[in-house]
Amino acid sequence: MYIKITFSKSNKTIETIPGSTLLQMARDNNIFIPSPCGGNAICGGCRVRVTKGNDLMDVSAEEYNKLSDEQIEDNWRLACSYIPREDIVVEA
Repeated sequence: MYIKITFSKSNKTIETIPGSTLLQMARDNNIFIPSPCGGNAICGGCRVRVTKGNDLMDVSAEEYNKLSDEQIEDNWRLACSYIPREDIVVEA
């Protein structure tokens, strides 16, 4: 099963197998998402907003520690922790 990830700012769409973090999927497809801590969920610098999809994924403990309640409600996620399981559109 493949899922589609659309990166709206770069106008790129990839098809990939679920199971990796959004950050790793982006890296594997030469799409840049800033990650000052190297993707270790320490800094919160890889924040992205999911504008479509996101229904099947719970918020991780790392995301609760780095994102405000308002950001979580507005579908902001940490690319280093978020593992998409369905088609999504991301502001990245």
